Amino acid sequence: MKDWVSELKKDNAELNDKLMEKQDELEKARQEFLEDILTRDTEILRLKQLLDEKAEKNNSTASGFHCLTPEAILENSTSMSPKRKTPLSHGKEKRVQLSENAPHSSPAKESQELVCSRRRTCIRGNGTNEIRSAHMLRLLLQSLVRMKVSVNDESEIFSVSVSHEASGYSFTLTWLEKSDEWSYKLSSLGTLGRIAADWMRQDIRFSTKMCRMFVERISSIITKG
Repeated sequence: MKDWVSELKKDNAELNDKLMEKQDELEKARQEFLEDILTRDTEILRLKQLLDEKAEKNNSTASGFHCLTPEAILENSTSMSPKRKTPLSHGKEKRVQLSENAPHSSPAKESQELVCSRRRTCIRGNGTNEIRSAHMLRLLLQSLVRMKVSVNDESEIFSVSVSHEASGYSFTLTWLEKSDEWSYKLSSLGTLGRIAADWMRQDIRFSTKMCRMFVERISSIITKG
């Protein structure tokens, strides 16, 4: 009888060891799968960004002439070559007439006038924040995997709402420009209430370099849920 019990205990221990080994293999495969997804998504976003930059460069080249000021256009069109005998004073006279005939605009209107960006792309003055927001969102999407992201347009500070539809888990990330950090704030744990880590319930801050670790930990908990 004792030998039989000992044999059962031995078999049970061996089965537990095999189970732990399989669980380790499963966890390793899951981590490799998540890393593979992150790598592919990052590459896709990088290629998309290159295409966007190329398209923006082409548009900039096509519309580059419109970025020139009236004075610059006039100066180019009236500059004398050695074979031309048009006096320079004629160009100055046209420039003066252009300034006198130009309508006077208010400071508020002037702030909305078209300006040239560093890439010689004409945008409105109030479009700078939109471009910056889109850029920050692109950086964030390089780190997030399989989660729904939406920009909060109502706030002056750039922030996004992130949610996992299957579990109902959601949170808000706000970009803190002064400290160059992301601020995490929980919205709902959804069905992850029993297995959620303590830090998921708290308001935390982390740098952009920590985004990958942040997402990996969330993905690990979501998978268990």
